[in-house]
Amino acid sequence: MRHRLWLIAPLLLLGCSRPAPQPAPEPAPAPTAAATTAAARPSTATEAAALQPAAIDPLFAALASDAEPPSVMLNRYVRALLEHDRRSSDAAWAIAPVDPRRADDAALRQLQDLRTLRLDSETPIARDDQQPPRLLEVPVRIRAVTANGVFRFGGWYRVQPSSDGRSWQIQSAQLRPTLD
Repeated sequence: MRHRLWLIAPLLLLGCSRPAPQPAPEPAPAPTAAATTAAARPSTATEAAALQPAAIDPLFAALASDAEPPSVMLNRYVRALLEHDRRSSDAAWAIAPVDPRRADDAALRQLQDLRTLRLDSETPIARDDQQPPRLLEVPVRIRAVTANGVFRFGGWYRVQPSSDGRSWQIQSAQLRPTLD
């Protein structure tokens, strides 16, 4: 019985040793004009960087900062191919292929009974010496599922800014079948 009392005593002491509640802090006085000006000036380089808008990736600086990246445009293009929307898929090209059988990515355009099409893109590579680059090569891996099986392709799409400078357009492509 005495052993149990020794176990209860520390619990009672811990329960009684709770700190007293702190009073609510008083609101700070309104800053003066001099204090406001000093507060607006960052004191370190990291604070200055935090106040700046998000930096634009120099790789994509050929377009406005709110323009979609090439990977998003390529995903829209692949979706248009999957939905057999030739008007939308041709609009993704700077110069649309007249004959789909002779297009740079004819292997994709000629797949029959296409069920799913997945495009995985990697970080684009600048393919010109301009600053910012105006020609990017986007490495891609494509997986197409048809009624006849699964087909895989590897290669790239080269993209350039559109004539109005608001979006990326496909300039050329090179796709090769790959094995599992």
